[in-house]
Amino acid sequence: MVLGAALLALVCLMEQRIWAQHGPSPQPSIWAVPGAVISTGSAVTIFCRAPPGVTYVRLTHYVQDGKWFDCIPQGAQEVFEFSLQNMTQGSAGVYHCDYLNRSEWLQNNDTLELMVTGVYKIKPSLTVDSRPKGFLERKVTLLCHTHHLFDIFILCRGGNTSLNQNCSHQDHNTFLISVSPGHRRTYVCFGSYKQNSYLWSLPSDPLEPTESFTSDYRLENSIRLILAIILLLGLGALLLDAWKSRREPMGPSWNLKLRA
Repeated sequence: MVLGAALLALVCLMEQRIWAQHGPSPQPSIWAVPGAVISTGSAVTIFCRAPPGVTYVRLTHYVQDGKWFDCIPQGAQEVFEFSLQNMTQGSAGVYHCDYLNRSEWLQNNDTLELMVTGVYKIKPSLTVDSRPKGFLERKVTLLCHTHHLFDIFILCRGGNTSLNQNCSHQDHNTFLISVSPGHRRTYVCFGSYKQNSYLWSLPSDPLEPTESFTSDYRLENSIRLILAIILLLGLGALLLDAWKSRREPMGPSWNLKLRA
């Protein structure tokens, strides 16, 4: 009993030390609202979370000539916001926060990648390109089609294109997705270029691949499976009949030959 209690106390102490060392997940130091994917002409607010004691906060935009926005803390302020209006293609790219602590500039390693959509006035079309494969498979292929020669295609899921982490980037226009019952998701796609992947086309019309896309195909697969089972049962019956015929006793003609 004493040994068990001692071991339990040791485990709790180790957990407390691990939690003290690692703690909860760190909060982001820079983020955007409504998100990091913004349409042309819209507004976005970028937030910087500063360490305590800073006297100056600067939001820097990595562009050719350099661009920044400054803010002076008002009291014990921790989060600073920078409102950017009327987004253009020049607003896209990488942002980061710098902090002035007395006479020393501190740079945070976290960056924000801001995408601007609608720069290319071309609207792709998003369609279901292929049927599900396999009896229990619910995967379908979506095709982001456009006559323009984009070399990057982006598929955004969940109906929320404001979050870049909800988007998949590829150098081809086919996307394999899963369709599961009770989990409906809306998808849109964009086109872009590798030379500046922060500039996107107009979004396609939203597409919601539901069970209706796969129900007919699963019925066909079920019919094929039933026919295959019937065929196997018939083949098994023929094999069983042939095996029984080989085990039957020899007929009278063979008995006569043996006696002679």
